Amino acid sequence: MFQNDFATNGNDGEMMLQNTRWSIGGEWRLGYHDMHGYETETHIGRYLGKMQWLMPFVGFDWRYRKMGIDEQEKNLFGQTNTKDNRAVLSVGVNYTLPMLVRFQAEVFTDGIVRLQLMREDIPVAKRMRAAFMVNTDKEYMLALNYILGRNWSVRTHYDSDMGLGAGITFSY
Repeated sequence: MFQNDFATNGNDGEMMLQNTRWSIGGEWRLGYHDMHGYETETHIGRYLGKMQWLMPFVGFDWRYRKMGIDEQEKNLFGQTNTKDNRAVLSVGVNYTLPMLVRFQAEVFTDGIVRLQLMREDIPVAKRMRAAFMVNTDKEYMLALNYILGRNWSVRTHYDSDMGLGAGITFSY
């Protein structure tokens, strides 16, 4: 699977290779300016159980964002947030909740803990899909896609780091 969004505020994408048990995937967010940031995450995991709701994984997270003010944010757990400059390994689990919401718990090698809820491809209408993401780094995202055809859609989204954007998405 490959998906890339060419938007007015940046370039978001993800790719994934899976079989019935194993998954390797990466995602990226590339802002057009240092203040929007650049980030990439890679996870390799294995689905467990007959229903495959649970996937332990190991990963790598790299981020950079240059903010105008040198202040240290705190995440929801009161830990110093390293989301503006991070290059760490991680271990965690993905669990699929009811309504296909993905819950992710992840611990980075610098001791930071991140919890995240996410759902993509929420049917709104025959050709319209919604998505959301929220995590303990105080990041969030809301999106709407209008499907043009098999591989193309028009997307608008708001990202807490990159702001409001609109663009065209290619999916394969």
